[in-house]
Amino acid sequence: MSYQIHHGDNREVLKNLADNSIDSVVTDPPYELGFMGKSWDATGVAYSVELWQEVMRVLKPGGHLLAFSGSRTYHRMAVAIEDAGFEIRDQIMWIYGSGFPKSHDVSKGIDKQAGAEREVLGEKITGRALGGSNWKDGDAGGQEFVSITAPATAEAKQWQGWGTALKPAHEPIVVARKPLIGTVAANMLTYGTGGLNIDKSRIVAKGENFDNLKSRPIGKLNTRRNDETDEEFEARVNESPQQLAALAKLKELGRWPANVIHDGSDEVVALFPYSKGGAYPAIRGKSDIGAFAQGGNHKDKPNQARVMGDSGSAARFF
Repeated sequence: MSYQIHHGDNREVLKNLADNSIDSVVTDPPYELGFMGKSWDATGVAYSVELWQEVMRVLKPGGHLLAFSGSRTYHRMAVAIEDAGFEIRDQIMWIYGSGFPKSHDVSKGIDKQAGAEREVLGEKITGRALGGSNWKDGDAGGQEFVSITAPATAEAKQWQGWGTALKPAHEPIVVARKPLIGTVAANMLTYGTGGLNIDKSRIVAKGENFDNLKSRPIGKLNTRRNDETDEEFEARVNESPQQLAALAKLKELGRWPANVIHDGSDEVVALFPYSKGGAYPAIRGKSDIGAFAQGGNHKDKPNQARVMGDSGSAARFF
């Protein structure tokens, strides 16, 4: 596959691109937070309706736009994108464990205002990156040592432990689409845009828990014979061709992509609750995935079966 890299200010580079020539736009514009006093993060570019109109011009009809933003400023960017003519289709929530709280210590502020000197008790290493660059575990050059101090005034003691901000752990991503020309089918056939490639975006199902998937039958398979014990019944239905085909198909496809994504860090995975999983599509015939069984009488569909998911952290769904 051939590609080109255009190096420059996007506001200028976009002007040189032809109408309806781009399949999709994935961008991480400034969050307009004025981060660390940087002027580039306070230009208002993410709020520019004119910029997003230019993005829409170069996109093919049905082309998707994904734009990251900050939790405090997402709404203004999303409104600008919508005002430019895009359809807001969804929001993806990016969850990560490496955020650093940019909070003002109220107790320290009170002592500073009073001109009181705090007693230094020791030091701690923070995750704040020196110079604003990223750092990795074990890289002391990218960490900052901060003094641990005790309140000096009575007022500072009263407000010890108070701050002004939460630890950042998510970034919202707007999912927008340029309006279609006609139906989704017609647009896809003409421009190759308008839909989402679900199967290429599925969450791969892997690991020991997934290898131990259990299945639960529906319909006639769910009826225990009079001469069967519970153990014999479970063994029979779990070894049926329909159940085995369902498990194989599920492993091959993976899970449907969700509008939550995460970095896979231990910190994030541990925050998700334990889950036994849910129901998967029913089986019709021998191996094809059919629709979810909706309850009711299944006597006319004896080959239907429903596969139950694996167990573990719910993070595996994302």
